[in-house]
Amino acid sequence: MDPATVAAGEFGAWLAGARASLKGEAGTEVPCGDCVGCCVSSYHIALRTSDRVALQRVPAQFLRNARREDPGAGDAVAWMGFRADGHCPMLSSEGCGIYADRPQTCRDYDCRVFAAAGTLAGDARPVINARVQAWVFSYADESARAAHRAVTAAARFIRSHAALWSSGWAPTGPTGIAVLAIKTYPAFLGQTGDKGGADEAGQTALARAVFELARAFDAA
Repeated sequence: MDPATVAAGEFGAWLAGARASLKGEAGTEVPCGDCVGCCVSSYHIALRTSDRVALQRVPAQFLRNARREDPGAGDAVAWMGFRADGHCPMLSSEGCGIYADRPQTCRDYDCRVFAAAGTLAGDARPVINARVQAWVFSYADESARAAHRAVTAAARFIRSHAALWSSGWAPTGPTGIAVLAIKTYPAFLGQTGDKGGADEAGQTALARAVFELARAFDAA
């Protein structure tokens, strides 16, 4: 393997694990190595009641209460902010100060979702983007390759056709798009492009399929 690349794992197994993680059925094991991209990229981290150690140890000036209307708040009770340089307040030269008890949000984070979706994490996150561009998946068989093509096609469609859904339903940020693509990729198996049909009716039908798959995924 090229020294500039990093093994992301076998795609089929990774995809199954990513979907299980999104359902709250399992965590993620990311081969981060010495990369701390997600720790230095100005992320607000959702903290839940189960994140007791973090809630106790994060300095008060980096915490604010979560509001129900906050995008992506879910069951969060607080948000952990970041330093002026974008670094997590719990990160030091020795690494994460609460790694063994890090928040569930940190445990769930996996920047391979961007590599799977064929996108980057955003212009403001160059360290993560460098790792995303380095990830290289392997494939156990053709079905794994087809699944990867479908995830990428799903992300392209979601990014390009947000107007097909009710206002505000489709995500516009790279994380939301990648996650929705992971949830709904079966609708794109066998697709060779991102248009979802040769005409408007085909695109509308595919948008409906995406919506239904996402709803079923979240309800399961």
